[in-house]
Amino acid sequence: MRLSQALQARHAAKVLVVGSSSTVGVGASSPSKTYVARLEPDLERAVTGADFEVVGRGVSGEVAQGAADRMKREVEDVKPDLVVWQVGTNDALSHVAIDRFRNCLKNTLSWLKQRNIDVVLINPQYAQALVKDAYYEQVVNTIANVARESEVLLVDRYDAMRKLDFGNSRPVDLSSDNLHMNDEGYRRLAEQLTETIVADLPGGDASVANRPTPGSTSRQ
Repeated sequence: MRLSQALQARHAAKVLVVGSSSTVGVGASSPSKTYVARLEPDLERAVTGADFEVVGRGVSGEVAQGAADRMKREVEDVKPDLVVWQVGTNDALSHVAIDRFRNCLKNTLSWLKQRNIDVVLINPQYAQALVKDAYYEQVVNTIANVARESEVLLVDRYDAMRKLDFGNSRPVDLSSDNLHMNDEGYRRLAEQLTETIVADLPGGDASVANRPTPGSTSRQ
């Protein structure tokens, strides 16, 4: 796992976040309230002694193929140990063909794997207005299947928001447009993402950055 190797070798890691309007942070009250902005301090609190650099590269309205087309450029520029890919919402809204969507995900994940770059996928947000379209859930299910087949981590934002939304008169984590997340939603997403990343480190050990590499001594 490249991320854990980077943390053990240099107590630091680079994270590239690619996505659409959620990654841009549409709906947040300020840039500091987005999940991308929150992710770096959240990770550094969770992994003792580690220095994370999180770089957000979001393009509002972008479908998966758009992100895939620029992925090589973004990876070459940032040289990340981990790529977080927030994907699927615009493909669902645009009714991009499922086979085309699936192949785009699989091919891009394969390209990243060949370069030994770890990946976490974030699936679409949940909103009652969105799930009235059965195609939306097809896209959510496709992402889950591809993540499992490609053996990459998945942050199930859809299910977390669905459970939170149940029984509430209005969406808890959505802004006034009932599509984009609000500050609280982005806070929860950053926490969910952090927990997923840390849990996948060796032993789920939050102090992995302080674990000595073979032949070395632990940094205090």
